[in-house]
Amino acid sequence: MKAQRYFWVGTLAIVCVLSAGAAVIVAQAPAQDPPAQAPAVQTPSTENDAPIGPPPDDPQDPRYRLNVEVELVNVTATVLDEGGKYMDGLQPGDFELYENGEPQKISFFSHDLRVPISMGVLIDTSGSMRHKLQQALQTVREVALALSPQDEMFLISFNNDVQVRQHFTGNVQEVQRSLRDIRAGGETAAYDAVQVAMDEMKKAKHNKKILLLITDGFDTRSHINAEQTEEILKRSGMLVYAIGIDDDDDDPLALQRVRYHIYSYMLARLSGLSGGRYFRMFTGRNYSLNSLATLLLEELHQQYTLSYYPPFRDGNDWRKIEVKVKKTGSQIRHRDGFYLTQATANP
Repeated sequence: MKAQRYFWVGTLAIVCVLSAGAAVIVAQAPAQDPPAQAPAVQTPSTENDAPIGPPPDDPQDPRYRLNVEVELVNVTATVLDEGGKYMDGLQPGDFELYENGEPQKISFFSHDLRVPISMGVLIDTSGSMRHKLQQALQTVREVALALSPQDEMFLISFNNDVQVRQHFTGNVQEVQRSLRDIRAGGETAAYDAVQVAMDEMKKAKHNKKILLLITDGFDTRSHINAEQTEEILKRSGMLVYAIGIDDDDDDPLALQRVRYHIYSYMLARLSGLSGGRYFRMFTGRNYSLNSLATLLLEELHQQYTLSYYPPFRDGNDWRKIEVKVKKTGSQIRHRDGFYLTQATANP
């Protein structure tokens, strides 16, 4: 019996030792890593998406986006022929695009013949516009009538103060009603009106946004200056068109009034930096305002869009844009440049 007891005690001891050793081995074994996942690859959301695959060799290629945000820069261009008529039917190969003097690859291209627009009209109602106001109001009426059913418009008047007379609407009658009982008087806060228009434009439904400024161009009241206004417009990417109404030197009555001639530089500068256009009229002369409105809206509804991926540079710097057309005798208008607002990377 004593020998049998020793046998079972010894057996139990051996089992305990073996169990402890197995536990130590399991504790010391390295944990197995979970299966590796493929890195997420972001591709542009377009109808012509390239197939997902390994990053291409060209950093400019839209598929070369691995865990980074790349900003696609859209350049809207208006091309006119020698007679000032909109030039239709151009192809990507007819354009050359430069950023800070360096040629860029056009990644996407489109030509739209009927783009819906969101337009904000800013009309000067200061004292210097007293003999020009009816001409300005009739111009706005004709522009409203020339809008398509898909378009929308808001109206702002400005003198000492800036007043939003009509928020965005596609109803022509509402625009016409907002033009009633407007009187000229006071000073001119044109730059402040642009600033207010930027807030109103945030409610726009369409991608193509236009400001139409109708004034004699003499700013006397704004709280911001020309440089600040230009900076606002640069960051907005908005098109600015200007109609300047000047005193007519051929009118004897005009010579007897205090003269506020158009500051052509101001109007040309504001419209030019955005890729817009500047028209000049004289008070007292007869113009076919409906033809002017039709010409303006025909131009605004058409556009070429050239898109590219900008090269990586540190900082939120201003980048100069230049677009050239290879067709002889053509004229092109587009914004001067842009601020890079998203981080870009060169993997």
